[in-house]
Amino acid sequence: MERKSLKTAQLQTLVAIAEHGTLMAAADALSVSQPAVTKSIKELETRLGVQLLERSGAGVRLTRYGEALLRRARAVVTEIASAERELEEMKSGAQKTLSIGVSLLASSIAMPDALRAFRERLPDVRLNVYECLPAQIIDGLRDGSFDLCVAFVADSDITAEYRVVQIGESQQMLAVPSGDALARETRLERLSGARWLYNHTRDSWPAFWRELCGDRILPLPAHVNVCTSQRLYGQLAQQPGTVSVWPDFLLDEERRLGRMQPLDTDALPSNLTLGLMYRRDLVLSAALEYFIDCVRRASGHAA
Repeated sequence: MERKSLKTAQLQTLVAIAEHGTLMAAADALSVSQPAVTKSIKELETRLGVQLLERSGAGVRLTRYGEALLRRARAVVTEIASAERELEEMKSGAQKTLSIGVSLLASSIAMPDALRAFRERLPDVRLNVYECLPAQIIDGLRDGSFDLCVAFVADSDITAEYRVVQIGESQQMLAVPSGDALARETRLERLSGARWLYNHTRDSWPAFWRELCGDRILPLPAHVNVCTSQRLYGQLAQQPGTVSVWPDFLLDEERRLGRMQPLDTDALPSNLTLGLMYRRDLVLSAALEYFIDCVRRASGHAA
């Protein structure tokens, strides 16, 4: 018996429900009625023979079947939207546009030279370059706002949805203000009671702490502040009694200026990967492939 293929509108409905949390909000986002949303999901559930949503007074949530389908549905919806934009650009004679997200830490590394080389070779391609927080990088890749991102990725980050092309690596180190009493402490369990400053997302902090501990099981520090602003981070890190986390290339400059000193502890070092990130399902255009090549060459990792 011939099986009917999934309809794009049904996948769009599933994505809208996941993003907006209720059938009514999804209907508003899609500019359709709520009964139309309900009908679309019921048809999809009948087609697949599984329950995709669980309904409650607080709204709806996806079942494990719904979550599995959502990953594919997002990719399909995003690619269709990209195709529509590309066709519109072709019809209107508009220039091709690449949207690039750059993390705060990565913005000064390789990017200036890469952008200059790209502009010289492909001056007619429009570039939108956005400096972003780590969470914005992931959201932008997921919803198709960014074609590609250049970012530092911690070992603790979950990147299964994306392809990460490594173009560099940095070691994360612990440091305290120069001359601080904590500089004499070498045992991580004694440092856990200090005030900590972290340079990535709060969600990734527990995994980072486990990496530092290695085989030991130590309680999470009670006082942890997160700051992703490079300028403010340096100022907060200089407060007495603060243990801060630094990529080695930034800590070297702070040491040279006499503001910070690294800790010689029994903690295990954690690595940051400087990588090019894009969705696994993305079909690379010629312009995007050349941009990737420019970044790799500027970072000294030419293919």
